[in-house]
Amino acid sequence: MTAAAAVVWSIGGLGIRIVNVSPWGIVFWRATFMGLTILSFLIIRDRRRAFQTFKNIGILGLVAGAFLAIASTFYVLSITHTSVANTLVLQGISPLIAALFGWLMLHERVRAETWLAIIITIVGVVIMVSGSLATGEFLGDLFGLVTAIAFAGNIVVVRATRERDLIPAAFLGGLLSASIAIPMVNTFTITARDLGILAGLGAVQLGLGLCLFVTGSRNLSPAQTGLLTLLEIVLAPLWVWLFIGEQPTTNTLAGGVIIIIALVLHALLKSKVYADASR
Repeated sequence: MTAAAAVVWSIGGLGIRIVNVSPWGIVFWRATFMGLTILSFLIIRDRRRAFQTFKNIGILGLVAGAFLAIASTFYVLSITHTSVANTLVLQGISPLIAALFGWLMLHERVRAETWLAIIITIVGVVIMVSGSLATGEFLGDLFGLVTAIAFAGNIVVVRATRERDLIPAAFLGGLLSASIAIPMVNTFTITARDLGILAGLGAVQLGLGLCLFVTGSRNLSPAQTGLLTLLEIVLAPLWVWLFIGEQPTTNTLAGGVIIIIALVLHALLKSKVYADASR
């Protein structure tokens, strides 16, 4: 289920590329359909207890929803201002940023392998961003970093409230994201084709993907979860290359390979730590 979630998430870049809708229009429709999907899931799952499920998320649940809204919004803005590969690779560093946030705010220990992965990742990001300065895509990369930071904030909140069901926070995140986009949208006129694609992105790519991830990742360690979700980083640029011919730049490939290697090695080392601790 966790691997399937990563595969479903990976279609987002391609979907955003092939619609003829403004960036803020994409944000609105995608978030709206995500919110409706998550709400339907909660009503079907919890029935009469659905309202209580929302009440149980507390203030931190609202914070988690706000982080998701920021991440979802800037993900779209990033992809519409830079390559899909840049956006996804930058988004992929969010677990390492979360480790830094956990160290600063929750006083969690950061192991040596995490510090090493962070240093290597910084090198990869610098290489990627230096290439974007030459191609005029720096703003998109900056939006990608905001996406990663917001996802990291959400990870830390979820970790701090792991006993709570925060799926309602995803609905609130979608509602907030759509609300932010409304005044920015020039026109809500949209073709049936584009509406269908954006409905699919909201309902399937985000809604179903989140439900698969939440269900599947419960039985995995954080390291195993991180390793499986790297599938999204690899597949998303592949889809846009195969279907619309969008090729990553040399700097993106070089920096992306460095970052992916760092993330994979970090996840493998963490898996070994969990395995040793369980013996």
